[in-house]
Amino acid sequence: MKLLTKSDQLFCSSTGPLYFSPKCRKHVYRLYHNTRDCTIPAYYKRCARLLTRLAGSPRCLES
Repeated sequence: MKLLTKSDQLFCSSTGPLYFSPKCRKHVYRLYHNTRDCTIPAYYKRCARLLTRLAGSPRCLES
């Protein structure tokens, strides 16, 4: 997985690109860099699931 901060986009190989609003950037950064699921390769599928849920949350959908 790779975090693309310029376009507020995260690309997961299992889910494809996820887009986040600028208001959600802080939450994405914290989740991506500080959770075991996103820092250990064995847990990358769990990380993709967490990020997908975050992308669909009301906090990240509001503009």
